[in-house]
Amino acid sequence: MLLTVSAIVLVLGILLLRLANRPARLIYLVPLLLAFEYRAQLGSFSIDLAELCVLVVLLVCLAHRWEGKQTTSAKSISRDGLAIFLLAICAFPSILFETNLHHAASVYRDLLLPFFFFFVFVRIGLEREQIDALIKVACVLALANAGLGMVQCFTGNHMWFAGPDEAEWQAYKTGLAKLSIFGGLLGARDTLPVGLYTGANNFACYLSTPLCLFTMLAFCRELTKVQRLASFVATSILLACLFFTIFRSGLLVYAVSMMLLNLLLSSRKSAERFFVAGMLAGALALAFLTEGLFDWDQFGSFAGREQMISASWALIKAHPELLLTGGFTDLYHLQSRETQEIHNLFLYSVVHFGLPATLLFYTFFTRLLWCAVSIAKHASGLHRDVLAAVAVSVGCNIFLYGATTMLIDSVQTCIWLLFWTGIAAYLALFLKYETVPAPSFALQERRVFSAGAEVAGAEGA
Repeated sequence: MLLTVSAIVLVLGILLLRLANRPARLIYLVPLLLAFEYRAQLGSFSIDLAELCVLVVLLVCLAHRWEGKQTTSAKSISRDGLAIFLLAICAFPSILFETNLHHAASVYRDLLLPFFFFFVFVRIGLEREQIDALIKVACVLALANAGLGMVQCFTGNHMWFAGPDEAEWQAYKTGLAKLSIFGGLLGARDTLPVGLYTGANNFACYLSTPLCLFTMLAFCRELTKVQRLASFVATSILLACLFFTIFRSGLLVYAVSMMLLNLLLSSRKSAERFFVAGMLAGALALAFLTEGLFDWDQFGSFAGREQMISASWALIKAHPELLLTGGFTDLYHLQSRETQEIHNLFLYSVVHFGLPATLLFYTFFTRLLWCAVSIAKHASGLHRDVLAAVAVSVGCNIFLYGATTMLIDSVQTCIWLLFWTGIAAYLALFLKYETVPAPSFALQERRVFSAGAEVAGAEGA
């Protein structure tokens, strides 16, 4: 015991010395904080430990200024900063229309905190080597989480963060899944993998982007055979873990992400690529839109979603004023037979925050991801492939997974997605100015996605 404590103290001492030597290394705590999900209760106030990522990026930004490195000026508000500012203004009235002001303020904070994290993260001025290291750390932690998830699935143990509600939900879900074709083929067990998360669904969302990256790397010709083999093994572990979560939306997001990535990166002719994509889309439609293979409970199928969507549309028709302000969730729960929130990101956001805030939310992601994809289409090399994989995965999570769940109700998941969006922002900047020496990237006074706007303008011309 004494030796263990001494070893831990020694390791912590070495880490503190390295941080003192270069405080900017704190940035590597971000993927670590996002690799597990834990909410600390401090009296009537609670905080998800992932929210500490905001503090970390603020400290790194200050460390860069202390070291004399120039960061992008926050005074010259770029389009993404302006969109976040307008989102904060448009979503604020929703607090005033809710009966539980304390809860409404908490939901408002959970919406804006991830965007503030992104705003600071892309203005730190990280270098190419730091972004590469962040990607590797995030993917390795996801792989370790997936390995733990497989152990959980086959042993039923080590579910340290899953609460009683998750255990009850797993018993319900696995019981029905065993009766389905998919559950029978998979050999569904009594325990779903959750890794270091509290629930299987958020865990599956966490795995999606690293899984897309590892799959892309497994077929990347620029890597050696050993590297491709290692990527294939990692893909197998992550995909197996995703299968055992029995999370249909996660499987659909992965399948569509790879289909779109094939369209972007394939060297085949356009006709061949669209033919392959069409065949894959047809297979997905047969698997997911017909009853049988993935259909095991009405709550998780179209019937359950339809009840929530119908109730929200009925509320909007009866109270069209909510389109301006939001803040009608209490009234929704009074008139809806479903006890859960609306399982649709667009409608959930409209009822919570109003239509203007919802449109700003979608505009923010649409513009940034469109610029990233535009730059990736005109670039080459491994970073181009990584940028495309990240942008496609985040886009599918927002627009496809968001069609089946209220994605922004989890501050952990939202910060995770905006972390990867920030990674895409840096990669896009590097690809645009790849002829400039790497250290000068931290000194750029340009907006992250000005390059994307130039490319889009050139295409329009």
